[in-house]
Amino acid sequence: MKLKNYQEDLVQYVTDIVIEDRPDIEAGENLLHDVAAYTLNRLPPRYIMSERGFTRLAADHWVDADSEDGLASLVEVLILVHKAIDIVKSRRKTEEPAAEVRPMREEDLPDVRKYWHNLPYLIGRVLDKNTKKPVLDASVRVSINGNLAEPAERGWLNPYRTNAGTKGFYSFLPKPIRSRSKNKKFSLELTIEHRNYELVNLEQTIDTAGELTTYQFIRSDQILNLGNTYLAAKHS
Repeated sequence: MKLKNYQEDLVQYVTDIVIEDRPDIEAGENLLHDVAAYTLNRLPPRYIMSERGFTRLAADHWVDADSEDGLASLVEVLILVHKAIDIVKSRRKTEEPAAEVRPMREEDLPDVRKYWHNLPYLIGRVLDKNTKKPVLDASVRVSINGNLAEPAERGWLNPYRTNAGTKGFYSFLPKPIRSRSKNKKFSLELTIEHRNYELVNLEQTIDTAGELTTYQFIRSDQILNLGNTYLAAKHS
């Protein structure tokens, strides 16, 4: 068996499922290639050299899909594929304007005394407290140290609205933060709002160790699973 990135098969599998539920998309070959490229560039590669390795990885995603780790992995790819489709579709409607050229600011200059604090990829799900079903159209907002978290790149919405396509799951990829401190603590606040439910605020402290580089993909060792958040209906 040749050296192969297993993620390619997983992305193709998830993309085929998503396309079936997206009648607004014309699934031409070019679009599928663009979606695959966008998604794979944001996932760490997982290479295999044997049939045994392929079977083990397949089991992680499909056989164990009901487990927390297996479900999180599948939803991670599902969210990325949906986002890739929306971005590719929007780019084909309008031409992107040329990037504005601006002079380099002092804070943009390299500084060996500064570290990059790569914040974890956040994922969670919003459910109804009584029915345990996904709550759709809930606004989920993430703040870091009291400020709205800036996304690592355009397309990661904050606030994010839960929808049927991701079955009530939400995810965020916060932008890395530059600091001269090697170790930092960040205060994470998650706010969930819906017109029919009580407001929910969740707080958590994140400890990070500064690194010398940033990462443009979701690292398997940097995923913070926030689990299920159950919303209580408002009483009229």
